[in-house]
Amino acid sequence: MVHPILSKRRRLLVYWLIWLLIGLGQSLLITFSSDISVAASFTDGFLSALIFAVIAVALWFPVKQFNTSRNSILMEILNHLAMAFIVLGIWVFLTKFLVLMFLQDKPSYQSFWANSIFYRLGAGAFIYAVVMLTYNLMISIENIARKNFREAKLENMLKETELMMLRSQINPHFLFNSLNSISSLTISDAERAREMIIKLSDFMRYALSRKEDRTVDLRTELENLRLYLDIEKIRFGERLVLEEDVQEECLRVRVPNMILQPLYENAIKHGVYESAEAVSIKLIAKRVNGAISIIISNDFDPECIPAGGTGTGLNNVRRRLELYYGNRAWLKTKKEESVFTAELYIPEQADIKL
Repeated sequence: MVHPILSKRRRLLVYWLIWLLIGLGQSLLITFSSDISVAASFTDGFLSALIFAVIAVALWFPVKQFNTSRNSILMEILNHLAMAFIVLGIWVFLTKFLVLMFLQDKPSYQSFWANSIFYRLGAGAFIYAVVMLTYNLMISIENIARKNFREAKLENMLKETELMMLRSQINPHFLFNSLNSISSLTISDAERAREMIIKLSDFMRYALSRKEDRTVDLRTELENLRLYLDIEKIRFGERLVLEEDVQEECLRVRVPNMILQPLYENAIKHGVYESAEAVSIKLIAKRVNGAISIIISNDFDPECIPAGGTGTGLNNVRRRLELYYGNRAWLKTKKEESVFTAELYIPEQADIKL
């Protein structure tokens, strides 16, 4: 830990200003409470303040050592008493010696010195205590700041690890679904199965090339989604109807990479999979109060018994938003008659935390 006063120019200026005021106050007190000359009063007041100021700067190093060593409370008290005795002795000796060097009327000053020695020692002990308290307070504040920094760094590391885990869940989850679809198509339609394998290869190549990107612009995210939807279109054909209504200015906004795919997977799983009729999946992206609102809605058959799910995809999206943006972004879902809607709200100019 560097010296808290010497390392900061502003603190150093404030430090000397404080001691200048102490010297001025002490000089005026001596002037009005003693018979010595004004010159002797100001020489004593400013020199004693200057000497103590220099000693106080040096006191930082033993105080720092006391705080790093693990001594008992009794030993701490004895250390401070011994240091206070040494400091006050040096201060008193140097003050008298240097003041007498500058004064011609030495006898009157020596008489004043003898009468004021106990006051001087009491004032010195008080100033010493204030210096010790100030240094210990600085050390405590610095320790708290370092602890908070370490905790914040650890929290960021944990968040980064969790984000990597959440993102790693996306590709296998999608891959398993796609392989199941390909497995079905190999029996019923080998040509479409072959086409689906090619599309899947393109998609996985894109996903792997972007795996280090935390965020991408919405335009890139939608291009990635179209690769995924091409695969699903091969599987479902005319039963899957896709619509997009995206404002041009939204395409430049950055969003977490692959944040929309789980929402489309959810729409297909609970919409297209469970319905014999054509199902429409529509995406709307628009600006709302300095953010973008992305709404993905799909039809579903309300009379169909829904397939059980773990909710991994939607929970994944919510957790990633929380890790990236805190409470500034959210995902809401709702069912109205035969339409399921997922709305994603992302700040337009948000700084990513990690």
